[in-house]
Amino acid sequence: MKMREAGKRVLADVQNYYRGALLAAVYVGATGALGFPVCPMVLLTGLPCPGCGMTRAAALFLQGRWLRAWQMHPFFYALLLLAIVAAVFRYGMGRAAPRMRALVSATLILAVGFYAYRMARYFPEQEPMVYFEGNALRFVAQLVAHLRRIC
Repeated sequence: MKMREAGKRVLADVQNYYRGALLAAVYVGATGALGFPVCPMVLLTGLPCPGCGMTRAAALFLQGRWLRAWQMHPFFYALLLLAIVAAVFRYGMGRAAPRMRALVSATLILAVGFYAYRMARYFPEQEPMVYFEGNALRFVAQLVAHLRRIC
């Protein structure tokens, strides 16, 4: 009976969230196919965000390159652990994990602090803390400058 209840919860979540997951997959696929960074902040400003390196850390983790994943973004492991705990409670026990909001909030606050450290220590020389010159703001600024010269 427990497996059937867990299956129903999984099916309900798939039905509720498949559109968002599909949209995210299309976005990631399109940016990758076009050779652009996945991160919207990088695309817009050229600057890395607190989560920069997280997608690469996940890919490295799935390839079994766990140390390299840690080096790319150690908070991937914290978020993975939180996701596992949330899934066990949601699907295995049928309830929300206790104190999950506080744990996620604390993790995000620590990640922002780690971001500040990485920006001060590694920007702009070391991946993933690099500047993306093909960003939208730079493109618009260059376009405006060009239009001013010709007008």
